[in-house]
Amino acid sequence: MSRWIRLLIALALLPALLLAPVASAQDDDVTPEPTDDALIIPPEEAQEAPPAVDRATQILVDARVDLELLAGAMIADGSRPEGWTGPVEAEGMQLALVTRLDLELLAGTLLQGDPPPAGWFGTVSSTAYAVARDIRHDLELLGDRFGRPEGWRGGEPLLRCDRSTQALVNFLERGGVFTLQADRTAPDFCQQATLEVSRFVEINYLADLDDDPLVLIAPSDGAGGGSAAQVNSDFAVAFFDRGAARRAGIIPNGTSFEPVARSAAQFSNMMLVRGDDFAVFVDYQFTNVTRAEFDTLPDVAGLEIEPVCAAAWCLG
Repeated sequence: MSRWIRLLIALALLPALLLAPVASAQDDDVTPEPTDDALIIPPEEAQEAPPAVDRATQILVDARVDLELLAGAMIADGSRPEGWTGPVEAEGMQLALVTRLDLELLAGTLLQGDPPPAGWFGTVSSTAYAVARDIRHDLELLGDRFGRPEGWRGGEPLLRCDRSTQALVNFLERGGVFTLQADRTAPDFCQQATLEVSRFVEINYLADLDDDPLVLIAPSDGAGGGSAAQVNSDFAVAFFDRGAARRAGIIPNGTSFEPVARSAAQFSNMMLVRGDDFAVFVDYQFTNVTRAEFDTLPDVAGLEIEPVCAAAWCLG
């Protein structure tokens, strides 16, 4: 393990080391011999700036620290599972390997025969970054189950999402064509991220795969086919376009409709709805349609649409 990686781990564990009992020196003039010269930095090197730590290594260093914290918090006598490796003179893929093995040992000890938490990645051969990512992901699952000790470092919230979402977001962001906007502090962040990146790909890369788009040229027959969806506000303004530029009128509170599609534009709440004598856009928040239901609607960009409004409440 390089000097700087050892130093990072040592500094992270320093608070715990400072709390350990220290024997007092019998002679102030006697300097105790160091027990580990691996962390002694010669004076001529002390002023050197540490080299940049690559992303995978930083994830592994943080995970190693959190793994030791969790083991220390959950095993009362301070012992470790049989076969535990602990911090070693390793770096790169070897550091990843021993950290992964210790993570599996701790999981087996804590779970006591129960299956791993839902979504557990396990060991998969891949790149250095992907292996480090998988370790952090599974370590966070143990944190969800058993709690996170004080001093927990954690990681980028995206590392807690499924592999496909992580890979797609990283691929698009690296290409400079996409920036994830989902709230990283939200409990359902991963669900938000998956929906957001999926919509982006559907709109920008997959729209041309639909050779036979749905066509809407008229309202439906009969109160939205019996749909339970309805307006629940006195301020539900209807529009002829998803950009809310052409006003169609105010839909009366209690009006039933059929949700047809949604605008997948960023931050848009516009939903295409259809009733007996109208087919217009309205903000879904003025209806009893939930966010989850709104998110499952097809993208209106894939439809050929001719909104109409012939109801009594429509503007002339």
